[in-house]
Amino acid sequence: MSYPLKQEEDNRTAQRIASKTLDEIRELIVPGMSEAQIEAMVCEKMIEKGSGPFWYHGVGALVLLGERSTLSLSARNYQADPENVLKKRDILTIDCSPTFNGQWGDYARTIFLENGKAVKEEEVSDPEFRQGLEAELELHRILREELSPDMTYEEVFVILSDKIKELGFINLDFHGNLGHSIETDEKKRICLEMGNKKTFREYGKPFTLEPHIALPDGKFGYKRENIYLVRDDRFEEL
Repeated sequence: MSYPLKQEEDNRTAQRIASKTLDEIRELIVPGMSEAQIEAMVCEKMIEKGSGPFWYHGVGALVLLGERSTLSLSARNYQADPENVLKKRDILTIDCSPTFNGQWGDYARTIFLENGKAVKEEEVSDPEFRQGLEAELELHRILREELSPDMTYEEVFVILSDKIKELGFINLDFHGNLGHSIETDEKKRICLEMGNKKTFREYGKPFTLEPHIALPDGKFGYKRENIYLVRDDRFEEL
């Protein structure tokens, strides 16, 4: 099944809205800012860049700072904490849900603060932060370079779940999955989870990989989300 080019272009635009927003947020955040402040900034910037109504229960961004980054929540239950503020050494996960022409973007990043400043990923030097970032990068690399669109959602889930354990991490997702299909109706999503026997090529729609992981005894959670689609015999980041 081929995915309509117009929808793909609109999904790409929605992703760019989110990625450009988070690039700007990295330059603006400072210690002392709260979850509520940062959430408001993220949503405002996505709207300025052309996002339509946010698709995830109307919530534009789940922003979780510090130890709250280990929380896995539905947007139905999310409330930005105005009392939870950034420290000089800290992390925040931001999971964005913009739309463009009704098509979804779904984009999450973990942002790292070292010595009071948000650092670029290639500049992360804190050993604990580096371990979490490199685990996320490795999971996405495996999907792109080693796995096939002719595999089932379940097969990919099992391989990546085993890798999470091998890297020394646990899956924090409250449903236990690692991502979902990109739809226009939230209720129609199918997930990277046990029991899903559809192949990616058969289903034909873009999907997210969004491992939300932590060290078993760690106080921080790490999240990185991209949308991927089937391109010939590989997965291409959208």
